[in-house]
Amino acid sequence: MIKEYFRPGSVEEAVQLLKDESSILKPLGGGTYLSRHQAAVPGVVDLQDAGMDQIETRGQRIVAGAMVRLSQLVAHPDVSESIKEAILQDVSLNIRNMATIGGWLISSDARSILSTVLLALDTTLTWEPDNNRVRMGNWLPMREEEQPGVLMTEVEWWLRPHLVFEYVARSPKDRPTLIVAAAQWGSGRTRVVLGGYGDAPIVAMDGPEERGVDVAARDAYYEAEDQWATAVYRREVAPRLALRCLDRIDAIKDSARNESEV
Repeated sequence: MIKEYFRPGSVEEAVQLLKDESSILKPLGGGTYLSRHQAAVPGVVDLQDAGMDQIETRGQRIVAGAMVRLSQLVAHPDVSESIKEAILQDVSLNIRNMATIGGWLISSDARSILSTVLLALDTTLTWEPDNNRVRMGNWLPMREEEQPGVLMTEVEWWLRPHLVFEYVARSPKDRPTLIVAAAQWGSGRTRVVLGGYGDAPIVAMDGPEERGVDVAARDAYYEAEDQWATAVYRREVAPRLALRCLDRIDAIKDSARNESEV
């Protein structure tokens, strides 16, 4: 049962409430996570009116407030098709209309396609107080132990990289047992992320070129075994999916060059 409820009208007011060590308050976004854990939450700070529900394009990056609903991302013209597809694969319509991007990143595990593709884009998170900007890849390993602030306010990622993902699941409606997401910048930088196993997706490769992506994918999931798939299966399939992702990116680039020459 939730005993205390606050609904601040600004980020600053929300931060002051969450910083108060005399009361144990948790931020409330879409409510999809806290509704399943009410017994452990004595009080909440409802963020609906705090002004974190906008999506902006800033240069070559897109910035989503932590209270942006997943359905808003699906509807936004500047959000890439791969991100939209990841959301549609991850969650139902009802959850898309409720869940926020901030809450999703805090509560999702490695079997989330959306979290995997955002990690591939080298996403940055902003936390308050102190406008603390943290790369998602640095935050994920410490997510359960220590947060870089009391409130995540923004989620920011690159617009320009080519982004694709591949995944396998036991059935079309089942959650993935293996996800590979690849992002490639115009400079040649290639970032490959693996999901489907463990508490969070991991970066398998981030370098100036794509060579060796299959070896990196196999090594990253060498001991990735759980009740859904064996480590042998994952380390055999991950390299294939990684190479398939790069083939798709090459096809996208070839198509763009052919269009520019017409």
